[in-house]
Amino acid sequence: MTFDNIHLFELINAGAQPGWTTLALARAVAQWLVLAVPVAWLALWARGARAVRHDLVHVAVSAALALGLAQLVGLAWPSPRPFAVHLGHQYLAHVGDPGLPSDHVTLLWSLAFAVLGTARGSWLVFPLLAAGLLVGWARVYLGVHFPLDVAAALPVAAVGAGLALALRPALETWSRPLWSRYDACERAALRFLHLD
Repeated sequence: MTFDNIHLFELINAGAQPGWTTLALARAVAQWLVLAVPVAWLALWARGARAVRHDLVHVAVSAALALGLAQLVGLAWPSPRPFAVHLGHQYLAHVGDPGLPSDHVTLLWSLAFAVLGTARGSWLVFPLLAAGLLVGWARVYLGVHFPLDVAAALPVAAVGAGLALALRPALETWSRPLWSRYDACERAALRFLHLD
């Protein structure tokens, strides 16, 4: 038996009367899990030494490149969302922009690949991949993505992280003067706040 994109969508998508606990969990995961990323990034930045901050910049560049690539893919291959072609049941309000690849999943998986290029963050690879898979499931369950939209995020995220890794040495060389200015501003702010 073969499973195509529409058939897989119909298997995962919530039915006409989904259980309220699964629906609530899917909505929370689909909308809010990705918001943990900037919170964690800012917390690590605030407490991190320069090496950690260099890694955080690398991770942010990876995410930006992957999300930029995702936009290009969406323009080149404008794939409609399930509700736009009247398939399944939609339980999450969403605009009708192209759905391939999923931006939410692309973000999480680009971070997973990006931390492979860091000295301290490689332990986060599997949790980030799992979080992306969970978000992907939730967004298909809620009717705003097809399974192929989620699967397409994987190569886009990998390419974005790969480009960031290739650009990292050049970016670090180029950004040295900026880091020096940033350190001077941070020291001045700490002295002003009497925290130094």
